[in-house]
Amino acid sequence: MSHEYEVSQGGLAALSAIFQERKMVLYTLDRLRLLNTAFEDKRKLEQGDVDRVNRFVKLIESTREDCPCLGDIVEYTDEYGKYSHNAHIRDFNSETGRFAIYAVPHIPFVFQEDNWHGVHFWAGGGPEAFVEAATLTYIGKREKLFELFDHDPAHGSGGIYFKAEVNVWEYIAPEQKHPGYSTKNWEQQYISYRENPVDGCVYRYYGQNIAFKDNTEYLLWKKTYKGVEFKGADSNHFVVFHYREQDVLVSREDWDALDLPLDTRFINGPSLSHVKVAYDDAAHVVTVYRFTNSGYLDPRRFGPYEKAKGTALFAPSEVETKDYSWVARLGRKG
Repeated sequence: MSHEYEVSQGGLAALSAIFQERKMVLYTLDRLRLLNTAFEDKRKLEQGDVDRVNRFVKLIESTREDCPCLGDIVEYTDEYGKYSHNAHIRDFNSETGRFAIYAVPHIPFVFQEDNWHGVHFWAGGGPEAFVEAATLTYIGKREKLFELFDHDPAHGSGGIYFKAEVNVWEYIAPEQKHPGYSTKNWEQQYISYRENPVDGCVYRYYGQNIAFKDNTEYLLWKKTYKGVEFKGADSNHFVVFHYREQDVLVSREDWDALDLPLDTRFINGPSLSHVKVAYDDAAHVVTVYRFTNSGYLDPRRFGPYEKAKGTALFAPSEVETKDYSWVARLGRKG
């Protein structure tokens, strides 16, 4: 299958050389079994299965060209900054010159049709986008997971998994709503604001798995995670790109040895604990080190993100981490 269109950023001579030098890595029975352990619980793989898989590996890899092809991978970023690492080229419309791409695809099934010598892919998924071929930029190649219909699915898992190497292309939608920010390198939150909470709720700001009682709490969170705010659909909605969090549980001895700034976080619900934090500004990640799964700080004296407040924090003693007297002072049992 060949398409007549221009691929952006040139480099086709070097790309062609890569295809000529590439050596296919075919499956043995043992290697195929490693990728299909669930399948083997129902039906043992046989050499005939290996032969079928290797035939499709050859078909897929030999039909890759120096232009985008069906079944290739796209590292896809939409206009709102949503990034997909493994988008799937589903179809090509020769009349419009556009590819149909699933941003979040299911694992593609592969098969051949009697009247066509190439390989065909079927995959559900979404959302779907239609992009011009010239907007796809070649960035490399990588293995992709495929699925082959089992000849007797009633006695197996329904399909046999295998990997084949395909081309990888990059697509970034024009007219980005949040230039310079995407979920490739940032976490994204859609924040909603409610001036008058209902049904006795104390929270005014809502996101995905987060909520804040007032503007002060919201700003402390945004400062802690170095959030960058954009306007949302209206005055009560915001889009925030912020650092990802990596949570690490270590021993108390190792925690004490960490030469890092102190902060506070909720631990397993409303309880509070000291943590130590390390910021990776290149990767946009904040690593939070803790030594306990239980909080011990009095919530009347402390809140989360105390570092953002400028609070002078001191490492807790062993006695303090076991002091739950504040619970009794709040009139609770435990």
